[in-house]
Amino acid sequence: MKSFIAAALAAIVSADANGPALTGTNIGGWLVLEPWITPSFFYRFLSKTGINADGKSEVGMDCYTVCEVLGAVEGNAMMRAHWDSWLTEPYLKALAAREVEVIRVPIGDWTFEQYGPYVGCMDGAKEKLDWLMNTSYKYGLKVLLDVHAQVDSQNGFDNSGRAYGLEWTDKNHFKHWSIEKADWIGQFNLTTYQYDQGKRRQHHSLPKGHHRYDECIWKSPCPLRC
Repeated sequence: MKSFIAAALAAIVSADANGPALTGTNIGGWLVLEPWITPSFFYRFLSKTGINADGKSEVGMDCYTVCEVLGAVEGNAMMRAHWDSWLTEPYLKALAAREVEVIRVPIGDWTFEQYGPYVGCMDGAKEKLDWLMNTSYKYGLKVLLDVHAQVDSQNGFDNSGRAYGLEWTDKNHFKHWSIEKADWIGQFNLTTYQYDQGKRRQHHSLPKGHHRYDECIWKSPCPLRC
């Protein structure tokens, strides 16, 4: 496994060295929240306790817990306000003016089919993505969609949509790094570098005519199909 990864990385470096370079940037922290990118989004939770008298968390620290704590109505209002203010048409126009050619956009799998606390909370995400594709096309920008967050987390970090394997030890403290995990494709064996259980999740179903969205690079304009 390790030798395969090394060979793959070497091939990528070789390809980049021999091919034309693209000027690009990332639009992280927009459709998939990451506290280190947008810390002000999470300021509203600073006065909250990790665990209240009912044993429930009052703190949002990623997409999953923001929706879980705030609920569908309040969570969706907060997400929509963030989507509208974090990325605007003048910003995309300015990127094109600076000769940026491609933008990478992390998205969550709930964008296409909501589940758990995302139901209702992420209403409008798909439409906002459609807006991005059309606006990018208007200014000649290419878009690389990165399914950055998968159900049950693919890496255990907040950028997977959910800091998976987190436990509040009291009302103000939690532990994560010592117990973090990712269950999207089963338990990873650090000795064999393999997934022992092999429980790869089924892809969420998409409307008829659409393809697997974790393997797609969309072209503009895009009516949400690869």
